[in-house]
Amino acid sequence: MLTERARSAQITQDVDQTAVQPAAGEVSPELTGTGFTYRHDWGRRHGQWTLRLNWGAVNPRSHVFVSIAEGAAGGPDSGKFIGAARYTVHNVAPRSGGVDIWVNIEWGSDIPLYVDYLVVNPTGMRTVEVVVHRHSSITLTDAEADRILRDMGTVLQNSDSGADVATPVQFVRNGPVRVLPATIPATIQTQAQLNALFAAGLGVKIVQGIQWCGGPGGSIIGCAPVGSPSVNIAAVPFTDNQEGILWAHEYGHNAGNGHRTDDTRAVMFPSIGSDHNVVNSTESGRFLTGPLAITGAVSPMQVSQGHGESVQPPEDVLEFVTQHWIEGVPPEAASQYTEEDARRLLDVLENEAERYEEFLPEIVTTLCYIGSEAAVEPLIEFVESPRAGRAVFQAKHATLIHLGDLIQKSGNQAAIDFLTRVATDMDMAMALAEPQASMLAAAADGAAPTVEDLGSQLAVSATIGLSKAGSSDAKQIVNSLRTDPNTFAAVNQAAAEMIERSGSKNGRHQ
Repeated sequence: MLTERARSAQITQDVDQTAVQPAAGEVSPELTGTGFTYRHDWGRRHGQWTLRLNWGAVNPRSHVFVSIAEGAAGGPDSGKFIGAARYTVHNVAPRSGGVDIWVNIEWGSDIPLYVDYLVVNPTGMRTVEVVVHRHSSITLTDAEADRILRDMGTVLQNSDSGADVATPVQFVRNGPVRVLPATIPATIQTQAQLNALFAAGLGVKIVQGIQWCGGPGGSIIGCAPVGSPSVNIAAVPFTDNQEGILWAHEYGHNAGNGHRTDDTRAVMFPSIGSDHNVVNSTESGRFLTGPLAITGAVSPMQVSQGHGESVQPPEDVLEFVTQHWIEGVPPEAASQYTEEDARRLLDVLENEAERYEEFLPEIVTTLCYIGSEAAVEPLIEFVESPRAGRAVFQAKHATLIHLGDLIQKSGNQAAIDFLTRVATDMDMAMALAEPQASMLAAAADGAAPTVEDLGSQLAVSATIGLSKAGSSDAKQIVNSLRTDPNTFAAVNQAAAEMIERSGSKNGRHQ
C-alpha cells in the first residue's frame, strides 16, 4: 500500500511523463491578433446542446474562448448570475464562418442561457514548408522553386478586390529541390502511375505531363487530393506568371477547397488566368488551416468536371478553348457547343494552328466532346502531321484520348480503326512520335526521351481512347491488348487497368 508521500510522488511522475512544451515559434509574447467579443441569448434550455453560431469573423485558426451562465431577465444587457443550476462548457470548435460549442445545463426545466464569446484571430503570417520534387527530365532550380512559392503566397496574401479576403500564409522551400524516383514516368497516364507519384514523398511534384487525374484527360496541368493530410500536389511546368496560381489552386484542393464557379477570378475557378487571385472567407479559412484529411481521395478529373457543371460556357467557342482548364476541359460545358462551333474550331486547327498553338489541347478536346464526325479526318491528319512542340504533342495525346468521346457520340468506325492501329502497331506509334523525339533530342543538353518512350506514350493514349469509346468492338480490342506480346508493355498495363476500372463501374468488382 502506497504512503501518502509515495502516492504524491506517483502522481507527480505521471504528470511529468505526459508534459509537453509549445512548439517553437507557436507562442506569441503577448496577446496579439484581432479581437472580437459578443454575447448571445440562446433562449431557454436545459440538458445538453450543440450550439452552432455562424459568424464570418471566425475561421479554423481563431482562438475562441467561451463562458456560459444563467441569463438575467431583461435580455443580454441585463447580465448573467449564478443560481442553483450548474452550466458547463464541454467543447469549443472554431470553423470557417462560425464556432460550435457543446454545453450542458443541469436543471429539470428550461432556463435562460447566455453565452459570452471572445474571439482572437492571429494576425501573424502562417508559414508552410514545402518539399519540391521534379522529374529528372525537368530543370527546376532552387531559385525557381522559391520564386513560385513566393508567388503562391502573394496570390493569397493580397486583397485584390472587394470580394478577395487577404490570407496571411506564405510558402517556403523545405530543403533543395529533389529528383523523383526513376520509377516515376515523365508523363502520368494511368491511376496506378498517379498513385505512385503521390506516394513518392510529400510536397509538390513537377512532371512533364499529366493525362490522368482520377480519370483520363488530354489537357490537365495540375492534380491533387481534395483533403489531404499534408501537401501533395502534381503539376506540369507552366507560364512563369501563373505557376504560383496553379500551385495555390492545387494546395487549395489539399486544404479541402473544391472548384468555385461564381467568380471567374477565383483561385479555385476550374480554369487558370493571371487575374485568378480571389479567395472568399471559407476558402481563406481552409488555406490558413492547411491540408486536412477530409476525404483522403484523389480529386479525380470526373469530380473536378462535376464541379464545372455550373460553368456557363461563353457563346464564343474560341473564348472557351483559349482557357487552360486545370484538371481538364469540362465535358458538360464543351458538349453544349454545336456543329457550327466544331466547323469554326476545325478552321482554326487547319489554318491558324500556330496562332493558337498553346491552346491546341483544349481545341482538339472540345472538338471531340462536341462529337462531330466532320472532325475525325482532320484530327487524324493532325496526329499524323510532322508538327512538334510541347503543346502540339500534348494535343496529339488529347486527340487520341478524346477520340473515344467522339466515338461514344457518333460510333465513327474510322476513329476506332485509327486508335486500334496506334495502340497495336509499335512501328506506327514510334513513327508518329518521331517529330517530337527529334525536336527534343536536338534541344536537350543531356538525355532526351527516346522515340520508343514517346511512341509508347502515344500508344497508351490510344488505348485509353478505345476504353472510352464504349463500343463492343473497342472493348474487345482493349481486352486483347492486356496480353498482346506485340505491343508496348505499358499498353498491356494500361489495358488491364482500363478493363478493371470498367468492371468496377459495372459492379463486377468491389
